[in-house]
Amino acid sequence: MSIQYPISDVHALSTDEILNSFETNAATGITSEEARQRSTKFGLNIYQAQKQKSIWMILLDQFKNPIVYLLMFGVAVSFYFKDTIEAIAILAVIFINAMIGFLMEVQARTSMNALREMEVIVSNVIRDGKVVEIPSEKIAPGDIVVLGAGDIIPGDGRLIEVNQLQCDESSLTGESLPTTKNTDPLPRNTTLGDQHNMVFKGASVMNGNGKAVVTGIASQTQLGTITSLVESATSTETPLDKKLNTLTKKLIGVTLVMTILFAVTAFIQGKSWILIIETSIALAIAAIPEGLPIVATVALAYGMLLMARRNVIVKKLSAVETLGSTSVILTDKTGTLTENKIYVEALSFPGEEIQVKIEKGVLHFTNGEIKRSKENFEKLTLIGTLCNDASLRNNEERKKPSGDPIEIALLQLTVASGEVIEELTTDYLRLDEMPFSSETKMMATFHKGKQGNFVAAKGSVEHVLEKCSRSQSGASITEGREKKKKRF
Repeated sequence: MSIQYPISDVHALSTDEILNSFETNAATGITSEEARQRSTKFGLNIYQAQKQKSIWMILLDQFKNPIVYLLMFGVAVSFYFKDTIEAIAILAVIFINAMIGFLMEVQARTSMNALREMEVIVSNVIRDGKVVEIPSEKIAPGDIVVLGAGDIIPGDGRLIEVNQLQCDESSLTGESLPTTKNTDPLPRNTTLGDQHNMVFKGASVMNGNGKAVVTGIASQTQLGTITSLVESATSTETPLDKKLNTLTKKLIGVTLVMTILFAVTAFIQGKSWILIIETSIALAIAAIPEGLPIVATVALAYGMLLMARRNVIVKKLSAVETLGSTSVILTDKTGTLTENKIYVEALSFPGEEIQVKIEKGVLHFTNGEIKRSKENFEKLTLIGTLCNDASLRNNEERKKPSGDPIEIALLQLTVASGEVIEELTTDYLRLDEMPFSSETKMMATFHKGKQGNFVAAKGSVEHVLEKCSRSQSGASITEGREKKKKRF
């Protein structure tokens, strides 16, 4: 084995060059022994996260606070003057404050670990000339990965075969619509978002199928690079920590000034030194705000619980306050914060436009019921269901709907309107199909119905209209377009 890994600018290489560079074969892949050797040399396809803090360190961090230091000083002084009740009260405040923060952060870490354990991706690769299913962590550079609709891509790879392949790369690029893939070499200076002959770890296959040579695993992937940058970021004081530190310094300063003034006044009045010292220390202890730490912690814990109800995991309690102090969030214009989900909100029929909303799986008409276009609406849901390759079915491997976001939205519209997808696809058996392509700009499926065979089609308005001869009213669509051209 003499491959040089990693290889830069793999998107600029041809399919033959990439296969030769990784010493692999498109039909047979690499052998199991070669895969073992490469995994030994280059490591497993697992990102080595930073070592987690121990439970004891998390507990100890709860006491690293200037206010807590001040309270501990107050405890020591209270015990010295035999004021046991005061000392126990302050200790209780310190303990309760620490336990709240400790339990919240441990719970968050447990949730994060549970999420990592759930993230087990299985991939189809060609080994020893056969397609086998292996855990993604055992993927090695040079493996030939077989991709199909619904698959999660296990590593960065250079495509060598594609068949109407489209990938959802929104988590990496922010683009909400699927990216159509090809195998053509690209210039070396092509940006990441335009590398259409590459697939990237963490993205998912929406449509079609293909094969890719694994060119990057673990930290050598684009996702691994981003993760490294995030975890290498230095920790800084939160706004709350800064304010508490400032408040603590001011309290110490004011307390010292008042104590000195009291001591000087008492000395002038001829009081004994023992009485002056004891009274000054007692005044200093009384000035310490014992309730401040627990009030701040309870407020942050409540915010953490509110965010947890919205499925947000907060790893560190102080992060809640940091988020609350954020006034500006910078994102790019392509929708980085979107869920990459599309919903039907409006329906346009001849002479009637209808606003709709789907809530809890039920379709609601927001501007009145359908009047003249009920038949058209039924045809729309039928065509949107039949001319569709997406799936809403949930199973053990794919808990989310799979397929193109637009097709998923059409299926959700059908279900919300009260139809059963399985019954429609059974009643109208698909006999043939013409998949969507960049040339035709449309997709069509051929079905056997109760009243004869028919074609269901969807696509761009212009290309679909070009295939239509007459409108619903019987007028020629071609004539209508010519009249509009003359009018303008």
